[in-house]
Amino acid sequence: MTGTEPRVLLHSIAAPPGTELPRRLDRTAASYGNLRPLVGPFSRPIVRLSGPDALLEKAAQSLPAGAARPEAVAVRLRRAGVELAYGSPDVLPDTRAFLRLCHERGASSVELVRTDPSLLTEMQLGAFFHAYWRRRVLLRAVCRPSLARAFLRVPAGAGLAADVAFWAGVQSATSAREWERFTRSSYVVFYYHRIGVDGWTGQEHLDLHSRRFKRQLRLLGLLRFRPLPPDELFSFHADPDATLRRRSYVLSADDALRDAVAEFRRNAHLHPYVFVNTSAVGESPWWAFGQDVADWDELREFEAAGGVLASHCRDHPRLPTLDSAALREALAGSLDDLRIRLRHPQPLLAYPHGHHDERVRAAVAATGYRAAFTTEPGLNGAGTDVYCLRRVAIKDWDGWAALLWKAVTGELLPRRWEQLRLRVHTAKRLWQSRRWG
Repeated sequence: MTGTEPRVLLHSIAAPPGTELPRRLDRTAASYGNLRPLVGPFSRPIVRLSGPDALLEKAAQSLPAGAARPEAVAVRLRRAGVELAYGSPDVLPDTRAFLRLCHERGASSVELVRTDPSLLTEMQLGAFFHAYWRRRVLLRAVCRPSLARAFLRVPAGAGLAADVAFWAGVQSATSAREWERFTRSSYVVFYYHRIGVDGWTGQEHLDLHSRRFKRQLRLLGLLRFRPLPPDELFSFHADPDATLRRRSYVLSADDALRDAVAEFRRNAHLHPYVFVNTSAVGESPWWAFGQDVADWDELREFEAAGGVLASHCRDHPRLPTLDSAALREALAGSLDDLRIRLRHPQPLLAYPHGHHDERVRAAVAATGYRAAFTTEPGLNGAGTDVYCLRRVAIKDWDGWAALLWKAVTGELLPRRWEQLRLRVHTAKRLWQSRRWG
C-alpha cells in the first residue's frame, strides 16, 4: 500500500455492558472453529462496512440484500486487494437482538452463496467443518432458535448460542440437498510415507507395515467407505449443487517411495494418490533417509493400473522460504515433468512438509494446480479452501479403533490416547527385537 489507496472499515458487533453476550465479540481471536485453514472467514462477524460509496457499490453488485451482505462484500474487497481494517463495532441492545442477527445472517448467507458460489470458502457458511467433531454433532442435534436462547444461560455458552442461531438460520433457508452439502458432505484424506515389510530404523513415525495396511483397507471396506477419485473431488468443490456419498475417503502417499507405490499399485482400484518429487525419481534422496523412490517405469505401471500421480514439487523444499523464481520452478517444473513423463497426471499438489502460506497458495493456483493438500488434520467439506485441503496421518501403532476415529472425525487422536498407543507400540517392538535378536 502507498497510502493513496482507499481503505474500508469492517464493523463487527459488540455486547452492551451488563449482558451475557460472548466475550469473543470484543476480541480479534479467530472464530468459526479451531480447524480454520489459511483461507477462511473473517475472525469476527461483519455487519456493516464504511468506505468510499463507489467502491462498496461495485463490490456489492449482483448480491442480494440481507444481514450477511456486508460479509460477502468484505470478501470481494479482500480478494481485490483493498485495504481493510476493523472499525468501531455496532453495539447491540440485548441478547434477543444478538440471536436474531445471528439467525438472519445464517439465512442471508444461503441466498448470497446461491448468487455467488465462490464466496462459500470465505464466509461463515463454509466453516462448518472448521469445528471439531463434538461441536459439529452438537450443532446438528440442537440447531433450533429456542435452544440457542437456552445456551445463553450456560456459563461460557454464548459462543455456542451464536453458532446454534446461525445454523438454525441456515437450515431455515436451505433445501435438503443444500443442507447436506453445507453440513454433512465431507471426505477424509489419509496420508502415508513408507509401507513395507521391514522396519525403518529411526523413522518409525513414517513407516507402516504392509500387513497393518492390508488390515486397514479391509476395515474400511467392511464399513463401506468408498474411495474418492480426483474427478469427483474436483466436482464436489466446483459444482455448487454437488454432494458426496457418505464415508468418502482418499488414500495418499508422499514422496513416491518404492514400497508405498508397490503396495498402492496392488490396490489401484481404490484410486490412491501418490505425490512425486520429480527430481528424485529412481533415486535415494537425502530426505528419504536411505529409501528408494520409485522409477518412472514403476510410476507408469501404477498409473496404468488406475493409480493417481501428482506433484510433491521437484525436490523437497520448504516452499515459504523460496524466492519467487525458485518457487515457480519448484511448482511449474514438477508439473511439467509429470506431463512429459506420464499420460494422465493430475494437477494436484501436496505441500512438502505441509508448509504453505498465502504467497505459496497464490503461486500454486497461478501455476495451474486445481487443489493442494496440507498436513493439517480435519475433514474436507464444500467450504474448505481447495488449496488448503486437510489430511490425517496414519501411523503403524494405529489399531482399528484409532483408524476408525480418524476415518470418522478426520482428527488426530486425543493426546493421552496417542501417547499410550505409542508407548505400547515401542514396548512391543523392543520386546520383539530382544526375543529375535
